[in-house]
Formats: sequence, C-alpha cells, structure tokens
Amino acid sequence: MNSSEAPTQPQATNSSLPSSMRYALGNADAIASSTTERMWAANNGNSFTPAGSNVIRIPVSSHNGFLDTAKHYLMFDITLANAVAVARLDGDISCIIQQIRIEGADGRELERLDDYALLHNLKQYYNKSYTDMCVRNGKSGGPTPALPVFNTEGHLFIGVTGTGNFAVQIDSGFLLGHHKKALPMGMSEFTIVITLNTGVTALVHGENSTGQTYTITNARFFCPVYQIEDANVLNQYKMLASQRGISWSGDTNKLYIGALTAGASTQTIQINDRSLSLKGLITVKRPSASYQNARALTNSSTNLTGCTRYSAQIGGLNYPQMPVDLQSNVGVTGFNIARAYDQAIKTFADPGYSHSEPIQTQAKFCRADAGAALALGGGTVAGQGAMCVDLRRFDGERLSYIGLNTSKNASPNILEIVSDADMVASTTSTYAICEAEYTMNQIGRLSVQV
Repeated sequence: MNSSEAPTQPQATNSSLPSSMRYALGNADAIASSTTERMWAANNGNSFTPAGSNVIRIPVSSHNGFLDTAKHYLMFDITLANAVAVARLDGDISCIIQQIRIEGADGRELERLDDYALLHNLKQYYNKSYTDMCVRNGKSGGPTPALPVFNTEGHLFIGVTGTGNFAVQIDSGFLLGHHKKALPMGMSEFTIVITLNTGVTALVHGENSTGQTYTITNARFFCPVYQIEDANVLNQYKMLASQRGISWSGDTNKLYIGALTAGASTQTIQINDRSLSLKGLITVKRPSASYQNARALTNSSTNLTGCTRYSAQIGGLNYPQMPVDLQSNVGVTGFNIARAYDQAIKTFADPGYSHSEPIQTQAKFCRADAGAALALGGGTVAGQGAMCVDLRRFDGERLSYIGLNTSKNASPNILEIVSDADMVASTTSTYAICEAEYTMNQIGRLSVQV
C-alpha cells in the first residue's frame, strides 16, 4: 500500500529566500567624507575668438581630494557676431571645439583629441538615448528631440547678435575613464587645452550671412571634489599610492585624415595606427568641395554615398574577414546596410557592452550629403553614415587590452573602399578607438601608455 505522507519540506536557507524577504541584505554605509563642487577658470585670458586668441587653457588641480570627473562639465558664454542673418550651433556647444589636449604639469601630452566636434556629434546618434538627447538640448544647446526624426541643428541665435550660456562634458578617456573612477588624490596639476573651430565650421549660417564669427568668454571647468574623512581609509590609500602609484584606464582616439577621388574605383586610406589595444575604426566622409561651407553642417553631416564595399587590412589580415557590402540608396534594388549598421553599433558600444544603443535610423544612416541649406532647417535632413570596423576580442567590462595590439606592427594598415559612379571627391576622417592607461607615480607625476 502506497504511503500518503506528505514529502518532507527542505529547511529554508537564506539563498532560497526571494530578495523581498532577505532583510539582512542591505547597502553598506558610505565612509565619512565631504564633497564640494569646484570651479577652475582659464588662466590665459577671458575672451577668445577663432581669428584671434583661439586657445583656451584651464589648469586643474585636485586640492588634496579626489576629482569625481564622471560629473564634470565645461561651461562657456558664447556671443555671436554676424553681419547679416542668424545662425545655429552645428550640433551643440561642442561645435566650437576643434581640438582638446590634456597636458601634465611637466608639459607631457596625456591625451589629444583632434577634430573633436565631429566625433562628439556622431556619438550623440550612435550611442545615446532619447533622454540623453533631452539633456543635450537643455544643457548644451543641442537639437530639439523629435520622434521619429532626430534633428542635427542646435540652438538658434535670434538676430545678427545673440548670446548663450551652455555646458557640456568632454568625451575624454582621461576624464571619463572605465568604471567611472575618480582622478586620484595627490596627482600633479593638469591643463585642459581647447583650440577653437572657425566660425564657418562651428556654426550653420542663414542665407546671405557674412562675417561669421563668435566670441567665447567665461570658459570654466566644474567638477565635484570629495575628501575622505576616515583616517584609516585615507592612510591605506596614501600607503598604496606611495608604494606603487595609481593607475586607471579609459577609451581615447587618434585621428587619421584621408581622401577619396570621384568615380568608380577601389581606393585605400592609410591609417597605420600603432596602439597597444586598438578597439575599432570609425571612418566618415564629407564632400571636399563643400563640407566647410558656412551654410553646411560641417560637424554633424556625413554620408555613405558611392561606397559599395569596405574592409580594413591590419597586419596583412582583413577585418572583418569578409568585406562589408553596402548599397545605401533607399528604394533601390539590392538595398543593403545590415552589416555596416551592425559594425557601427558594435564599434560605438561602451566598454562592457556588445552593442551601443543608437537613435540612428535607417534613413539617417543612408542619407546623402545635405549640402548648403538656404534656410536653417536644413539640419533636419542631415545623415550620419559611417564605415566602422569592430576590433574587440571580448566585451567583458572588467577586461583590459581587448583590442588588437598594433604597437609593433611594421605592416601598413589601410582601409580599402570600393566605390561606384556616385562617389564624389571626399575628405575622410578615421578615428582609431583605443585604450589608454594613465598612471600617477609615487610623487604625483602623470604619464600615459596608448
């Protein structure tokens, strides 16, 4: 006769309880500390123009604290001075930045970001959310978010003279390192060096506009600084720093300029990057004859017109192994952007993620060059096509040096592009995305390996 006894219930353990019943599970108390938002101003003047004093130098020191650079921002006052008509920011306030350098106290270059505004604008579409677009609009003078089309033209200056105050973070591996680590206490002073774009490049001007220029004043760098008030924790940190220094890492980039000729052919762009960890290549093209027109979207319009295939050749090998085919004319037989789009969202991904979270639509990825607009609404039809190659071996958030080591590669590195008759003479910008390791030694001096 079968037993009718109920099965014995296993004894409840902490691991078998749902999280809603695990009352011992809680947050750890933060160590005793204090935080102050500090401001650093330019030390080489207060008024800067593209044609005059066009370099802004902002020295930054930690003041015996940790710089929480994940929350930093630059702030500028901008005054527009056009002889005729009005203008918009080409993207957001970052449009005024041609180059950013970060220098150590000894003059050593820790990071160099060339043609900064172009890559900054691309990132806003390939790895930002709708919420980020709203923040960009409210804080940095960026485009007004509008579904399903995401515009590219920024803040509108009313009248021939307009003013505005905007803030923006710097896309920097030194400042925005992996895991949002603060810059360490005890490091020597560093300087943020900003070179301004011309008025023609930075702004999108209305019809018949002349004398395009602007003035930047009150350039400032804001960042929270926190100080540890727990003596035991602080002593442990000081002992570690004095014994072996402090290191952190971040993603930076290097720029390589090339050119494509008009017509159907197979062409190559020389890259020849030498990095310890090359994570990806981002190549964009713009019409050489017109992209710097005062009424063109210089910083926020790129295109794939005429490109039918591409692949990178590094160390004698193809990346990806099978070249990426392209047909970006929407509505044409053989339309094909799937692999190109997939490579783009992989290459723009944040560390630890396999793909980015883009707001880049099919139409924007494929759109031809917008040219010079007769009205300031031209930005709504600009595209941001890009030829990207993802070179990461892994996506692990806690892994370093996950890209290709090209530092000792003697072979030429190239990007091969096959074009058809729609190709026009174009200028190419290739950003090599790579890992940088920054170190503060025992006496606070800063250095970098890339």
